Amino acid sequence: MKRSLLSFLFLLVGSFLWPGFSPDIVAQITKGKVYTVVEQEPEFPGGTVALSRYLAENIRVPGALVRKNYNAGPIAAKFIIDELGYVHDPRIVAQPIEGKMRKGMEAFMANIIVAVEKMPRWTPGRVAGKPVPVFYTLPVEVNMQ
Repeated sequence: MKRSLLSFLFLLVGSFLWPGFSPDIVAQITKGKVYTVVEQEPEFPGGTVALSRYLAENIRVPGALVRKNYNAGPIAAKFIIDELGYVHDPRIVAQPIEGKMRKGMEAFMANIIVAVEKMPRWTPGRVAGKPVPVFYTLPVEVNMQ
């Protein structure tokens, strides 16, 4: 008991002293299992058509990328949809960025993260009829024409 209390205090104090470490990381680690395969996939309200419309309305491609007709390559947003349908921990996966387009691509990826964070509640994934947290990968297609 004394050792676990000491460990907790170390994590709590360390989260304020160690740059880049946040209490959210600790909370995520201790929450439990997050599924990658479920019986029923999470669903955006209104389905895939509504999700495509939401992304088109909320993700802005920076002008520099449009002007140069830059091929961003495959991009995916990865995040967790919890058992209540809320989105957590969005991350972007993309190919390496060329030097000239780095600033534009970083702005584009930031726009994707903001759009994902603002998503409405999803219908959560289910296993054995119960809602469960699910890792979700959302490919983001960019058509510059």
